[in-house]
Amino acid sequence: MFELLFDPKTPIRDSSGVLIKKLGAAAVPFLLHKLESENAAHRKEAIWLLIECENHDSTTTRITKQVLDDRNPTLPNWGQNPDVILNQFRECLSDTDRHVRFTAASALEEFGIEIPATILVFIETLMHGSSHEQNWAALRLGRIGEPAMTACDALNAATESECKYTRLAAKNAITHICGKQESN
Repeated sequence: MFELLFDPKTPIRDSSGVLIKKLGAAAVPFLLHKLESENAAHRKEAIWLLIECENHDSTTTRITKQVLDDRNPTLPNWGQNPDVILNQFRECLSDTDRHVRFTAASALEEFGIEIPATILVFIETLMHGSSHEQNWAALRLGRIGEPAMTACDALNAATESECKYTRLAAKNAITHICGKQESN
């Protein structure tokens, strides 16, 4: 059943993902195995599923505001030492595939871990990612705040994006980053 999610020809891929999330800790060994896959799309999907294991609530954004809600302070129930999975995410920051690096950075930022390393990946994403990835990179940099000061040049460039949501997220991020700096 797990393999169905990773087969692009399977018509029930979304249902497979929902099942894997609900299974939570029971699916973790399979997902950790997928992090070692030759297929970058499989590695990326495994990270997203690990973030939401047992339907763990990830942060959300209200699309019209383009600001992320606060982080959920708890980790998903992975059924084992969380450092094993967090270390896998850290390793994925050096993945050969940019999309996997972005997904790993998103996971680590989601949990407030390795923030300096995630900032570098989000800057790269602002410069080279899809409009969807650029939008989420700007959102995450805005939530990081002042420590993301090095991202301001990339965020300024993103304010000229063709995507109105990315433009707004980048503007909000700059305001949040600079606003926090001025209050210190």
